[in-house]
Amino acid sequence: ARLLSLGRTAGRREWGAGGVWTIQCVVSSWGVVRQLGGWPRPPQRDFTRGRCKPYAGDGFVCAICHDDLLVGTVALTRGELGYFMHPTHAGRGIMSAAVDKAIETGFVDEGHALLTASTWIDNAASHHLLTKRGFVHYRSEYIRSKARGSPAMVRQYRLTRDTWDRLRTGAQ
Repeated sequence: ARLLSLGRTAGRREWGAGGVWTIQCVVSSWGVVRQLGGWPRPPQRDFTRGRCKPYAGDGFVCAICHDDLLVGTVALTRGELGYFMHPTHAGRGIMSAAVDKAIETGFVDEGHALLTASTWIDNAASHHLLTKRGFVHYRSEYIRSKARGSPAMVRQYRLTRDTWDRLRTGAQ
């Protein structure tokens, strides 16, 4: 996985046992795992280990490190933005900076014309994060959540390169 270390040089590295353990701790928080569609509750170490392998598909998965501590991840896979972070680091702008970098990378370095994202309907923080960056809600549907053990309403969003360019440059 690529390491996104805010304020430091980014590079490639393996997650290693310490990274798997840290992510396992992060997804052990109900506040985190209930917002992740595909992660089981209670956490399963083998599942976490499998998700911590280097991503070889279209896009990237990055560790978010703050003060040399892995606190979450941000990903852009097949044009879809995803992220999570341990709640003890919320409200510090860490995720905002990571998402901004992921969006920029998706549009500038990877050449996407459109990015998508989704949030559970009860995730006000993610809704705010996405809409503040120009993502527009375009559809809602029920999707099964492993952690919640039942279907839940999901909001789906999209952001075009043109909208992102206009917001970034202040053009009307």
